[in-house]
Amino acid sequence: MITYLLFPVGLFLLVYSVVLAFFFKKRRLASLIWLWGVLGTLILFLLVDYLTTFTLLSKIPYFSDALWWLIPIYYFFTLYQSYRAYGSDLGASIPTFFQFIGQMAVLLIFLSFWGVYSIFMTTDYQENTFDLRQEAPSFFTEESKLEYPNDAELIHISWRKWGANGSTNIIFRVSDINSFGRKAFEKYEFTNPVMDFPNLGWDRLGESNGNVLLPPLCRGFKAVTVVPRYLEVTREVTDPEDFCGERDALFTQIDYDTEIGVIMVILPQEKLVWLNSTGWF
Repeated sequence: MITYLLFPVGLFLLVYSVVLAFFFKKRRLASLIWLWGVLGTLILFLLVDYLTTFTLLSKIPYFSDALWWLIPIYYFFTLYQSYRAYGSDLGASIPTFFQFIGQMAVLLIFLSFWGVYSIFMTTDYQENTFDLRQEAPSFFTEESKLEYPNDAELIHISWRKWGANGSTNIIFRVSDINSFGRKAFEKYEFTNPVMDFPNLGWDRLGESNGNVLLPPLCRGFKAVTVVPRYLEVTREVTDPEDFCGERDALFTQIDYDTEIGVIMVILPQEKLVWLNSTGWF
């Protein structure tokens, strides 16, 4: 845990020392353009990006969104300081505009490399966070084309990233499972295998069966190690109640394509519904 904190603390101290220099030392225009507009923005971006990977912080409603807003606020603040250095008149608008274009070009080049890294070289797993729970009803309706039941009790929702591939899983309990089942049967065809997650019938669910990326559930461990950005972190794993073990199931493949896999499983006796939506690169 101490190792994880050293990186953001070091970045904070660097930013803090730069801020002190910004307010209490005379600055050349070149330092305003490059040190503050480019390097300062990059440091703040990396710091915010790293902090948003912490599970504890992600549980605070809208905290991550507030952190991201710091980046454009800081960037335009430094641009305003450059505008003042140019003279704060109408003539200062032209060099300030070209400075904005130049700085943005440098930032976009950096972000393009960062984007490739974050998409293809990182892994992550999050479950039952505030944002995921807020999106649960709309996610289920969008992927299943069925209404999210009014009496649904959300048991589990998680998001897993493995390189450029990712999946979202939702499990909820419905008191009137028969009514939900009738609506589902009108729209999809179901089979009746026995599920012992991650096995379904005689086969194991996965890319070759269901075309899905599974969450790390029902495997006997309480945490997984992932690399959401720059350092390894540990994510908590909680098995949903009444989901693991052999269960009579109703299974349907909602969507099956090269880049998409969507399945839904109904456990009638447990009154549970599980939906997995996977995107493949």
